[in-house]
Amino acid sequence: MMVTLYHAPNARSLRVLWALEELGVTAEVKTVPFPPRVKQPDYLAVSPAGTIPALVDGDRVLTESLAICEYLAAKHGSPLLVATDAPERPPFLEWLWYGESTLMTPISRMGRVSSLPVRGEAIDVVLADARDSLTVRLKSLEQRLEGRDFLVAGRLTLADISVGYPLHLIAVFGIDVPLGTRTRGYREHLRTRPAFVRAAAIK
Repeated sequence: MMVTLYHAPNARSLRVLWALEELGVTAEVKTVPFPPRVKQPDYLAVSPAGTIPALVDGDRVLTESLAICEYLAAKHGSPLLVATDAPERPPFLEWLWYGESTLMTPISRMGRVSSLPVRGEAIDVVLADARDSLTVRLKSLEQRLEGRDFLVAGRLTLADISVGYPLHLIAVFGIDVPLGTRTRGYREHLRTRPAFVRAAAIK
């Protein structure tokens, strides 16, 4: 049975689309307007929190992008995962969650605050603080990439898909933060992968 993915352009569902393309797995993609909890209320029957993505596989529904990616990679026996007994497993977990917890937190704050129907000094202060936080948080990535094409295991893993997504958003939305030379090259290396190009083209 084909899985169904609920998607919105440039939302976290892009991670799942990218993973699906790397896996060579076909899914039924249902694109919804963003935010669906406001613009398509019947979506709440699928995801009560109203968040994107949502994956439906039979009677199973998952709504966290990294959980979905792990689920799909495990289901299809993919090298996008790192074995639990492998030496690279701890750094794999570290960088898998760095992409969501460390990088997406200030990016999400900027997106949320920028969408508010108010402007003023207080808003500018919050945005500047989020940009400063993101700038500092990117430094550990620049250090990690020294001598590496990928974050762990010498190959593309879900850690790269996790981190590649916020790096993509920085480019798409023109977020004004300095990227180190290694980080910039890494981002372009990921964004030119055929699987990513195909995923990003799905609207």
